[in-house]
Amino acid sequence: MNEQIIRVTRALNHPIRIQILYYLNDHQKSSVNNLVKQFDVSQPAISRHLRILEEAKLVKSEQVKQERYYSLEDKHVIKILDVLRQHVKEDF
Repeated sequence: MNEQIIRVTRALNHPIRIQILYYLNDHQKSSVNNLVKQFDVSQPAISRHLRILEEAKLVKSEQVKQERYYSLEDKHVIKILDVLRQHVKEDF
């Protein structure tokens, strides 16, 4: 199986990471400190989630002075998440 598919599905296996992806989609980019405030999660936990998302090539980062900013690298992931959300809403 394709290693990238495995990385992406593992990256999507946590509700905070999914929320981060939607947040970045809505806000274009965000600093780590802002994400900590948004999700009321510790800075090390947010950094760990972002590292997993970055390894899966779902987000990218840039250093601006003392702050690191994250944005979506692959906007297709939002379409995938939207399809999953639709799927779980459907009755079988």
